[in-house]
Amino acid sequence: MTPMLGIIASSITGGLSTTAYESIQTYTLSTATASVTFSSIPATYKHLQIRYLAKTSRAALNDYAKLEINTDTTTSNYRSHTLSGDGGSTYGETTANAIEIGGFPGNTNASMFGVGVLDFLDYTNTNKYKTIRTLDGFDQNSASTGAGYVALQSGLWMSSSAITSIKFTSGTSSNFVQYSQFALYGIKG
Repeated sequence: MTPMLGIIASSITGGLSTTAYESIQTYTLSTATASVTFSSIPATYKHLQIRYLAKTSRAALNDYAKLEINTDTTTSNYRSHTLSGDGGSTYGETTANAIEIGGFPGNTNASMFGVGVLDFLDYTNTNKYKTIRTLDGFDQNSASTGAGYVALQSGLWMSSSAITSIKFTSGTSSNFVQYSQFALYGIKG
């Protein structure tokens, strides 16, 4: 059990089993790639979680990713909200027509990767829209603020369909660079 999982588990009545999370699929990129897609997601879990360590080829300090669920390209089905900070400023943003995830550094620092955890709640429930929550960030020690970037985000997919596929693409049409990793987990109910 990881130390953080142990702390979280000990604070929950009844505890949280370390077997509550099952690895479904992991992508570790061997070359730069425009998108990463988890498809044929089984409907046997209560929730899903994606963990990533990634960056893009964008020639800038930061980048963001967009999510596409079940190959749904109807932009009016997506919304997102972001609260973020970079050590010098704080930001709040809402986005119509997309679910945006912001913890992706650009390629201005070869050794800097961003990390994030995305939770897809009740992903098989066909009686409601799907909610996604995200915590992500990365180090910006090469930036003028000398601090890091961190964001709390929520997303909404306005469909009652069960989630069967999730696609990540760069919001700036950049590639995810070599060694970026995306891992999908199922969370038992």
